[in-house]
Formats: sequence, structure tokens, C-alpha cells
Amino acid sequence: MTSTPPETLEQPTGLRRLARNGPSTLRLGLLALVAIGILGAASELAFERHWQSPVQLIPWVALALLVAALVLIALRDSGGALTAARVLAVIVLLASVYGVFTHVSVNHGSGAFDPSWDTLSPLTQWWYALTKSVGNAPPLAPGMLAQSALLLLLAGLTRKR
Repeated sequence: MTSTPPETLEQPTGLRRLARNGPSTLRLGLLALVAIGILGAASELAFERHWQSPVQLIPWVALALLVAALVLIALRDSGGALTAARVLAVIVLLASVYGVFTHVSVNHGSGAFDPSWDTLSPLTQWWYALTKSVGNAPPLAPGMLAQSALLLLLAGLTRKR
């Protein structure tokens, strides 16, 4: 049984162009998702008036770092710019982990206002704090920053053409 060589198979022009431009299209899509994530997180922070204390300014700084990293990756493809963008993305990842921890801790502290709180096991208390069954801080909101930082790291794996 003989097989047809890949170069003789008929492919629509669009598929050939997509295969040729795939990495740059993927890169553009990832960078667009990062930009959307930045805008979404900034909007959410603004709607929540998340600037009442110095600790609440941390995600704003993280967003500024993400914007800087996005610009570095979008405009430059040199090793130095890519390394700087990766460092900024890792800093944002760490800030995001800190944000999740802070939100869960604040929620856990709010549980003390419930008279039945002390009757719950520590595991149940922390679960309630994580799932926002107690407290008002959304534990997964800082995850938006982590998602954008990870998308930025993925975009840095592709090369600009």
C-alpha cells in the first residue's frame, strides 16, 4: 500500500497560511487574552474600590507590572526583554498567591463573629473561608492576576515574526 507524500495533498489556502503563521497567531491570541485579563481585573478592582489601604494597592502594582511585561513581550523579542517580562510575570504570580492567602485569612478571621465557629473543625473553618461561606473577600479574585501572568509566560514561549 502506498501513501501520498504530504506535499502532494491538497490543502485549502487558509489552512496552509494558518500552519505557516500558527505560532505568531497563537502569540497574538495569548497577548490579547492577557490584555483582556488586565482590563477585567482593573475593572473589578475599581468596582470594589480596592484602594482603601496599602495592602489593597498590591494588585494595582501587579497590574502595572503585567502591563509593562505585556508591552515588553509585544514590542520586543530580544532575550533581555523576554527575561525581564518573565521576571515581572513571576512577581505577579507571587503577588497573586499572596492575595489568595490574604483573602482566605480575612474570611477565616470573619468567622469568629459566628457563635458556632468554635464548634467547627479547623479544616471546616478553612474550607468555609476558602469557599467564601464566611467573610466577604473573594479568594479566587487574585487568581485573575495569576491567569494573566501564566498566559504571558506562555506567550513568551512563542517567537515574534
